[in-house]
Amino acid sequence: MIYECYAPLYDASGQVRFALLVTVYLRELLTHHPVVGQRMLDLACGTGTLALCQADEGWQVVGLDSAPAMIAQAEAKLSGAALVGSARFILGDMRHADMLFPPNTFDLVTCTYDSLNYMTSEADLLACFTSAAHVLAPGGLFIGDMNTRHFLEFEWDTYAVREHAGFVQIEQSYFDPQLATSTMVLTGFVGDDTAGYQRFDEVHVERAYPSRVVHHLMEQAGLRVEAHYDSFTTSPPGPHTQRIFWVARKPAGAHYAAPLQDNTTTP
Repeated sequence: MIYECYAPLYDASGQVRFALLVTVYLRELLTHHPVVGQRMLDLACGTGTLALCQADEGWQVVGLDSAPAMIAQAEAKLSGAALVGSARFILGDMRHADMLFPPNTFDLVTCTYDSLNYMTSEADLLACFTSAAHVLAPGGLFIGDMNTRHFLEFEWDTYAVREHAGFVQIEQSYFDPQLATSTMVLTGFVGDDTAGYQRFDEVHVERAYPSRVVHHLMEQAGLRVEAHYDSFTTSPPGPHTQRIFWVARKPAGAHYAAPLQDNTTTP
């Protein structure tokens, strides 16, 4: 299982920065795509940074993740935290959130940091979107990001070594052009020169999807796409975009929040 050994090292390895960036970016997105209410579900919540940041801004947040070790890290950070809103964490599969929560439970559902790319079949990706649509209240919003094929194929390093205090990680990646998947083997060494090091290995597989496929699956799931943006901007994606943020709404009658601009045409 991935993240079993990596979870305690996840934040210290620098991964926490992405969640902090998303927290700021969400504020901007929600000014252009507002929701009524502050009930939020964070799918694939990881160590809970985004969920806790949102809770500290007054949201009532549930974080869901399928990795027990990541949930344990999130709960440890929650313990003793003084939050303006509230947060709790649940172990579960983001494809089946509809089995954990009744319809219309949340006003906002998020799924960030390429978690959707881990859905390596269209059926799994559709299940995730359908599950999100089920638990959203009418008029509620789904926001998620995905790495593009351009990034996985041309920008993701094929080999990298990252050194941290008490931890060294080695990443080796391979892109399969036929399957549009990138397979990254993560080898970690935890310890020091005195006590020695413990090794662990994880395999992470991400698949890239054309924008037209993502758009179609969201609509099929019952979500209306309002916009998709080049990562952390309000500009439309281009041919060299590395990450796309998708914004889609569960219909509420005939009225929808107006997007910042009409950029839903597939690039």
